[in-house]
Amino acid sequence: MSVNIEGASTPWLHRAEKLIQVLANVSVIAGIGFALIQVTESKRSERRRVAIDAVNSTRSTEFIKAYTRIKVTYQSKKIDKPGKPILIDDLNYVINVYDNVAILYLYDVADRCIIKEAALPAVTELSSMLEAFSYPSEYRHNFDPFLRAMSQEDCEGAVSYKRRRKP
Repeated sequence: MSVNIEGASTPWLHRAEKLIQVLANVSVIAGIGFALIQVTESKRSERRRVAIDAVNSTRSTEFIKAYTRIKVTYQSKKIDKPGKPILIDDLNYVINVYDNVAILYLYDVADRCIIKEAALPAVTELSSMLEAFSYPSEYRHNFDPFLRAMSQEDCEGAVSYKRRRKP
């Protein structure tokens, strides 16, 4: 109980103290809630950054050149003897890059919808090429589950990482 200078009890001061205590508790709870929201948003932001970095690895000059050589060979349906080692190197390089992306995707380290939007068409196309080249399945242990998982991922309503063009 509060006492004023003259020693008389002041009920309004007691009520003010209680109100301040309640407001302080509410502020602490709000602060904890805000901190939890910030942690969640930070994790989401990090997952997006990891996904964009993974997608960027499939946009490098070296990757695009290797993928293009694979695609041209596939479309021409001709593999000459001197070009076979280059094709194998290109296939291994492209699979290794997609294997890294697949690990991030399959273990839910990166934003799955960003990766799916950026990689699904090329991964689907590459899968057909791998079949045509009889690429061994033991070297595709992450690639094939990656393709299946992306095909089943529901990204409706997810925020796209691509910029939308104004009409």
